Amino acid sequence: MIDFDTYTKLENEWYNQKQPLVETGKYKEAISITENYLERLSGDYGQEWSGKLGKQLLTSLINISHKIKDYDYALQKCVELSKIDFNKILGHDGGWAEFYLGATYYELGNMEKAKEYLLIAKKKSGGRCMSLLGTDKYKQFLKSCEPSKEQVKMQKAFDKLSKLFKDEEITEDIDLFIKNMVKSGFFSEEDMLIGLRNFVEYNYEDCSSKLKSKQLPSILSLYNEVYSNKKEPVNFRKLDAAFHQLAQNGFVVQHAIGNTDDEGFEECKDEAIERMDKGEDMVGCCFYTLQALFDMFENESNQLLLSYGNFHDTPDAVEVGNCICTQLKEAGFEVIWNKDVNTKIAVCIEWDNKYLESE
Repeated sequence: MIDFDTYTKLENEWYNQKQPLVETGKYKEAISITENYLERLSGDYGQEWSGKLGKQLLTSLINISHKIKDYDYALQKCVELSKIDFNKILGHDGGWAEFYLGATYYELGNMEKAKEYLLIAKKKSGGRCMSLLGTDKYKQFLKSCEPSKEQVKMQKAFDKLSKLFKDEEITEDIDLFIKNMVKSGFFSEEDMLIGLRNFVEYNYEDCSSKLKSKQLPSILSLYNEVYSNKKEPVNFRKLDAAFHQLAQNGFVVQHAIGNTDDEGFEECKDEAIERMDKGEDMVGCCFYTLQALFDMFENESNQLLLSYGNFHDTPDAVEVGNCICTQLKEAGFEVIWNKDVNTKIAVCIEWDNKYLESE
């Protein structure tokens, strides 16, 4: 135990020896001097004056070790600092131990623990301790960890869905399906409700009763607000224009048709027959399924896989594929295809379609 006079004497002695060493860059010597004074306390930080001196010595060691980037040593001293009961010896806890722990974990690359301790430090100090090491980078780090307004809305949408469907795995699956519908840009909120009902009844029949919830339309509106494209659909319009040109040249073209190739080809065949009955010369078809679009979203890819086929022996499927690739390239798209009729055509596109009420 030390009294006030002893505290004052030791604090002045230590500072007068340590500070010139720090100012001249003799950090190891400064650490050695400080450690010697720390040993005199024998780890007893429970009394007022020994605790105050211990805080000064330990924070000094942590600051110096940060200067020389010895973060393992800094962490040892942070742990020791955290053992001091600041409320007892100072009457309040300003989050010092948590700040230094968070800053040190940050430098050690453990961002999860850095965030954990820095948040505690910020809460305890009201943010006042966040620049103790002479930099704002820890404050900026915490700021970067804060969810954006969009992320808050995303979480809110998911939480509402989770509250309705309860089961975590089912909720995640439905969440993904709704996001895909919104991102596709082909569904009104009314269409989304129909699509969701079909999805749930087909995949999770036991949850069908949840579809009667009056909350569902508002949940879909929230998803639409969060995940719909806010910009002009420049890329989609280019794709649509290329499809339109193919249609003018004897192709059946379809956006997001069916869930399987068989469904897509069947619908294209029906349209081709109808157009041939009207006297049109039909060459082939080009389409992508709704599932192909959803797969692109889920794979975080920019390659949309197009299905294609010929209606007659001439032109054959390879010639049909070449026509499609040529048209897409003229529209400004990168196209990947190996001229194998068993391989789909990949058109590289940053998807930006959005649902317009006029559609």
